[in-house]
Amino acid sequence: MIERGLRLDLELVSWIFAKPEMHHWIDLYKRDLMPHGIRFFGHGHTHALHDTMDFEPAYDSFSTNFRLMREWGLEPKAYAYPGSSGKRRSTQAANRLAGFICARGSTLQREDYFIAPGELAEPDNWYFLPSVIMGNASFQYIDVHEKLVPILDEAVERTAWIILMYHAIGIPEGWSYYPIKDFLRDLDAIIARDFWSANMDAAACYLAERASVRFSITDISGTRDATVLQVHVDDQLPDNIYDQPLTIMIRSKYAVGALEGALISVQHIDDTRVTAELLPDGSTFTVQVLNRSI
Repeated sequence: MIERGLRLDLELVSWIFAKPEMHHWIDLYKRDLMPHGIRFFGHGHTHALHDTMDFEPAYDSFSTNFRLMREWGLEPKAYAYPGSSGKRRSTQAANRLAGFICARGSTLQREDYFIAPGELAEPDNWYFLPSVIMGNASFQYIDVHEKLVPILDEAVERTAWIILMYHAIGIPEGWSYYPIKDFLRDLDAIIARDFWSANMDAAACYLAERASVRFSITDISGTRDATVLQVHVDDQLPDNIYDQPLTIMIRSKYAVGALEGALISVQHIDDTRVTAELLPDGSTFTVQVLNRSI
């Protein structure tokens, strides 16, 4: 994954690493994995089926997991239910109240693989995101590369987010074994297509920001030749959690000139179209439009 510049998330069951003899692994993960795009999602304080619990013990497991991950500098945001056991409303509410911004389960229904496709702004349920189950533990799972390819192609066609959930990659004796040769082919297929390979928390932040973002545009100056507009962009979400840049496009019947302000990058596609990347945290920038306003 690192060699290919792709992103990967690993589960974190916190009771394991709370043991003194295991805790040194956290420092190794922070040093050797996180700087290279390998992040961690919450997976419970214990590897429990949380739908079998009442609200309070489920909340205790989630909140302990979240608290310890935060204390250890793992920046918890996303969660994955062990055994995909997170279908109950009370389980999902406990997970949300513990501090996680999203949680995933899994699905065997192909139509449900595709999250927020097309013009749909955000998922139907942030606290039971479906994932594609990879491996051989069931004939219904995706157990070889050839079965994944049409799913990748459909995701691109539908401009949808898909989550691939692997287990025993290259470990034949592990639960839901997936061959390493097929995994490497999967990675190369992802690279060959128009995907943004993102950590789960980054993708969730991006979709939430995109769904919530609001713009206000003010005409601040103008001459016979040009008008300067001030654009204010805000998603009204907590900036310390929702920290992914968005890309916006400015289109005009007339030529677009300089953009200045709180922008990460600017790209002029042609005379009348410009894209700008920025954080939707109340940022403002100005755009010059020649001859007439947008």
